[in-house]
Amino acid sequence: MRKDRPIAISFSSSGREVFPVGEDGSPLGPCLMTADVRGDDVAAETAARRNPDEWFRLTGHVPRRMDPVNRALWWRKTHPEVTAKTRWFMNWHEYYSLLLSGRPVVDWSDAGAWATYDVASGGWSRERIDETGIDPRWLPDVQANATPIGPILPAMARDLDLPADVLIVTGAWDAFAASVGAGAVDPRVVALACGTWHSFTVAVQAGWPAELVNEGMNICPHPGASGFAILGTNPNGMSVIDWARDLFGISIPELNQGLAKAGVGPGHVFADAALTPLPHVSRGQGQGAAFEGITLATNGVDVIRALLEAIACEFSVTIERLRHRGIESWLVRATGGGSKLDWWLQLHADVCGIPFEVVAQDEPGAFGAAILAGVGAGVYPSVSSAVGQLVTVSRRFEPDAKRGAMYADVRARLAARQVET
Repeated sequence: MRKDRPIAISFSSSGREVFPVGEDGSPLGPCLMTADVRGDDVAAETAARRNPDEWFRLTGHVPRRMDPVNRALWWRKTHPEVTAKTRWFMNWHEYYSLLLSGRPVVDWSDAGAWATYDVASGGWSRERIDETGIDPRWLPDVQANATPIGPILPAMARDLDLPADVLIVTGAWDAFAASVGAGAVDPRVVALACGTWHSFTVAVQAGWPAELVNEGMNICPHPGASGFAILGTNPNGMSVIDWARDLFGISIPELNQGLAKAGVGPGHVFADAALTPLPHVSRGQGQGAAFEGITLATNGVDVIRALLEAIACEFSVTIERLRHRGIESWLVRATGGGSKLDWWLQLHADVCGIPFEVVAQDEPGAFGAAILAGVGAGVYPSVSSAVGQLVTVSRRFEPDAKRGAMYADVRARLAARQVET
């Protein structure tokens, strides 16, 4: 039984995963996920229309295969019979907006992943719609994060046993919703999602360094007060660790026991955890995963430990590169399943040289969406005020500079591999 009467619903959606939808709201085909590298040729054609610096200035990113525009153009090129029946290409946010409210609305942060979004106006660019050749009918409506879309449809209210006056509110890309749920909405506070992906956001003011385009990072609209944030995405997070655990048959309790016996410095195995191509890397580029130092004495925990060390050290290299670009990080708020591994969180703090905190909420993305719903419904005056009232911290890890220095060689080797890629 509900303790509180629901008044608003919002969304935390996995960004960029668009699929064709018919006029009646029925999906006409599947999402193409990150690891699906089909469409690199289409993406190359779109990217070639402008130089990278200009794309970055106009849209905050260079269109790659995961850009919804390129996914839609790939569908048209390879399955014209499907696109002939397509009314919209939708991400999960706008799809559920359509189902619940009858309006196909995308929030600013999710819209920012499209090559046709204009960061200056907060809407679709007629010029880039024309130059990419995308059908403008495929684009959903755009609204700011945490703003009302409309009341829930009566039929949906009955089906979900919700009050008839529940308000549907724009949410955010899941990484940004999680940053709200983690209370990381201000500059210099990083939200790190230790989930299937190892992705982060950090709020920035306008005037971000153009060199970030060369780091594979995006600038996206953000629900926080600054309005924008850097988004760094890496599909090689807990997906890699879970793959290795399944391969060796090691449970989380067994992994924790093995890590508790680990020494303070790097293990004898070196790994590069790049099992899945990065979103900004095209087919044939990149080196893939690598392991060194494996012997007959190596066990499964040793290999998983090396992958954990690689992911943490790669993140620390990214934090250092941002610092060199004038973007400081004073604190990291960690969320997701990986944040339950205390050994790993402590390693992150040590190699990054900054404190890490774990928020008390188990589902920060959903919690962040609830906060955005509250703001859109007028329960809270702003995202920052809601965060200040609602977000709490369960654990904190202070950096150990001595232990962090032991990983200097691992960090250097991984940094060199990133430059080669």
